[in-house]
Amino acid sequence: MSDAELAEALVWALTGQRREGGGGDVHALLVEAGWDRAAIAGHARAVTAGGGVWPHPVPDDLRLRIGSARLLAAVQQAQVRLELFGDESAPAQPRALNADERRLMQDVPPHHGS
Repeated sequence: MSDAELAEALVWALTGQRREGGGGDVHALLVEAGWDRAAIAGHARAVTAGGGVWPHPVPDDLRLRIGSARLLAAVQQAQVRLELFGDESAPAQPRALNADERRLMQDVPPHHGS
């Protein structure tokens, strides 16, 4: 897990676009791609108005390298800075469970379901 991976995942969550490089500087990645505060806010409102989910769900290949807690904290911090924290959005679309999630779903106490 590196700052560059966190920055890449955070840019995805805010814009829905993959951006690499920037050495972990989220602001540099966003500016380079033309995303200022107004553009991100407009994008967020357009996505939610269309029934989509914002912040965008981060793909597993990025999320698993960072850790969900660290990513959630970074996304929420960005939402607060952008004054978009707490805006309502539809829940993410269902997806197939990965191997770890399937294992956890089957790991139940002996008395469960009896």
